[in-house]
Amino acid sequence: MRRRSKERRGGGREEVYGTSEEEKECIVFKGTMGEGMVSAEKQVMVSSRLWKCLRVMLVLLVIIAILLAIALVIVIIKRSEKPFCREGKTVIPRNLDKPGIFEDLTPNEMRIVRDYMQAQKGLDLRPYNKAILNSSYIYLIDLHLPIKAGVLKYLDGGHREPERAAKVVLYRGDMNPPRVEEYHVGPLPRPRYHRLVANPIYRRIPIPFTSRPVDQVEYNHLYAMISDITKTLYPILMDTYRLSYHNCTKGVDCMLFYDVAPRGIKSNERKSWFWAFRGVEGFYLHPLGFEIQINHESVNVSDWSVTKLVYNGQLFYSVNAFDDAYRRNRIKKVQLFMDKYDSVYSSYKRRGLNNYDVPVRGPRLVEPDGRRYSIDGQHVQYFGWNFNFRARTSTGLQLFDIRFQGERIAYEISLQDAIVYYTGYGPVAGSTNYFDTSWLLGASSFELMPGVDCPATATFHDAYHFAGSAEPLHYKNSICIFEQNSGLPLRRHYANDFMGGYGFYGGLVDNYLVIRTIANIWNYDYIFDYIFHLNGVVEIKVSLTGYVQSTYGLPQERAYGNFIYSDVIATLHQHLFHYKVDMDIAGAKNRFAKVDISTETISHPWYPGRNKTQMKFTKRDKQTEKDAILEYDFDKPGYSVIYNAKAENNWGVQRGYRIQHKAMSKFVLDGVDVTQAAGWSKYQLAVTRFQDVEETSSSIYAQNDPFDPVVDFRRFLDNDEPIVDEDLVLWLTAGVHHIPHAEDVPSTTTTGNQYNIFLRPYNYFDECPSTTVSDAVHAQPSAHYEEIKIDTFGVAEGSNCFANEIPFSVFNGSRSPA
Repeated sequence: MRRRSKERRGGGREEVYGTSEEEKECIVFKGTMGEGMVSAEKQVMVSSRLWKCLRVMLVLLVIIAILLAIALVIVIIKRSEKPFCREGKTVIPRNLDKPGIFEDLTPNEMRIVRDYMQAQKGLDLRPYNKAILNSSYIYLIDLHLPIKAGVLKYLDGGHREPERAAKVVLYRGDMNPPRVEEYHVGPLPRPRYHRLVANPIYRRIPIPFTSRPVDQVEYNHLYAMISDITKTLYPILMDTYRLSYHNCTKGVDCMLFYDVAPRGIKSNERKSWFWAFRGVEGFYLHPLGFEIQINHESVNVSDWSVTKLVYNGQLFYSVNAFDDAYRRNRIKKVQLFMDKYDSVYSSYKRRGLNNYDVPVRGPRLVEPDGRRYSIDGQHVQYFGWNFNFRARTSTGLQLFDIRFQGERIAYEISLQDAIVYYTGYGPVAGSTNYFDTSWLLGASSFELMPGVDCPATATFHDAYHFAGSAEPLHYKNSICIFEQNSGLPLRRHYANDFMGGYGFYGGLVDNYLVIRTIANIWNYDYIFDYIFHLNGVVEIKVSLTGYVQSTYGLPQERAYGNFIYSDVIATLHQHLFHYKVDMDIAGAKNRFAKVDISTETISHPWYPGRNKTQMKFTKRDKQTEKDAILEYDFDKPGYSVIYNAKAENNWGVQRGYRIQHKAMSKFVLDGVDVTQAAGWSKYQLAVTRFQDVEETSSSIYAQNDPFDPVVDFRRFLDNDEPIVDEDLVLWLTAGVHHIPHAEDVPSTTTTGNQYNIFLRPYNYFDECPSTTVSDAVHAQPSAHYEEIKIDTFGVAEGSNCFANEIPFSVFNGSRSPA
């Protein structure tokens, strides 16, 4: 660095240190001297480059300050907000490489079975996507459970786990005569055998081909035929309805056709009625009074024909006869036009008076400490409860090995069938009777909407089915599990001292666990729940919703239903549901008893010379299966109890469970030909000795030949086996008669349409087992009420978190290839 000096104005000198001209410009000292004093003025000159640097730094500092301020605000807001609730107990997905003994077939197992069967040259099976009616192909693959004795040896005795196997249903359209066959295939995952089986409970072997469920292979031909029919009748349909089928615009001018069953009026027929609807949301409430019957008994589609056609209550025996009569004006014509604004009465869209409702969120389910149940694959644990579940393709949700506080209460609880018997005048309204197992209740249980079908905090489970498809199908979120607060105390007491005070208060919240599926069988939606209460009670519950079935409002229909819209009548029907409950009370050797409640008149023991009339009960063991049949008589009240004669509680009373049936419905069609496939309908409760072959009380073949059914439940009772100290199975029928009314539009509501059966401990414990649960509150006042001691038994009060809810947006609704 160079040092230079130069004169400055005012007589001073300026010292400049620098290495360049730029440095000369950077620093300048100026000074002035006055008389007797010195004054100095200093001026700093900054280069343009440095000034730019300083400005950039200043901007960055401002930005950083703003970001810090924003972060501070966020921290303050976050600290003032509640966090999401923690997850709680674990949920472990299924191990598809090592399924449990009760778990559904995995998609890979289904493919293995399919490939194995299609490789058997003697069967000559076609892939489903290449199948034709007169070929052989796989219709259904499902789990085949091992026998109960083998399962119990594995569960309780430490024996080897039974091998897994599949049940395979084949349509053999290329045989003479054509038939349905069932095979057992195993062991999985490396099958070595396929055995043609004939279940001893089947009345008809081989299984008649006309009794098989209709699948897509057959529907494709049926709807192609309807398309040809409606093409011929296009001018009539446009003139009558301004609708068409074969060339319509969806959402504008389409008509829809759907079939009903049974398919005929006697055994071995296959004649299906298809009826027409306006193609709008909720089309079930838009019948058009146009119905076609097709005979499709033959495996050769060229043999099919239209056998009947109904228009506005008028019958014709061919398409040409109807077409000719319409053109010649030899028919009573109608014109059923409707614009899109009038058709919304059947939709789920919000409408009506809005001044009673404000769009704000309703109550939500919150689990402050996270879920209190755990799931491992298809095994659930909740407080003292343990059980396994699966989704059978035909009947839906099944429960196995149900235990409470370490003891097995039931081996199996499952739905067997759901049926609806309709009434009416028209050919469709008057002949419709649905046996829903034939429509595959399990494979008709689709994705559940979080926050509506189940709480948004529920745990959802996927299912897989192989039915009417070339590949396993994935049913996303079709089962849900959640804990629910009923809004009621399970038990409580306020000890009133009748002097304005009380001795204590005690109460326990009625929380319970629910496992749920919802099956949609055409118009109806059935909500199937199994509920586990903290006092050892199992609740079987079905709730009804969905659309009522309606028909065109002919004058003759008025005796069977109510008008729910102009020209639309919904008719009387009965719902019936059949359940299998295989109970094991302190072991498998049980008895069934009816505890009869009656009256007696005796000499009063404390007032000589006077009589006393009072109630009493008498327990009577039922000796045989027929003796145990219950057709409820309201003149003979009592309890139905299953118990173990060799197991007692600490008070010397035999341990048992009571069946509290709160959903009984009088069956009034006993003996009618179409009800033969539901021989269980007349029995509110029946008891049989366990047989492995009596797997189900119905079958997938019931719908299409109910007149001479493959399975007739009444045969389970015909041998009248002894039931004292035996492994017993309870068969329970729930139901209701439904006369539809205007408030069933747009659809039936669950309020008042919930039907329950309770399995309740009856001296099974020494006291109510809910005493072990900490969801209780106990309030004890001091002598003069200066202090109220409240004990919550270690459970924190209130909630300090938000529920981590599953949003509506996850819903897709459709099944997909697995």
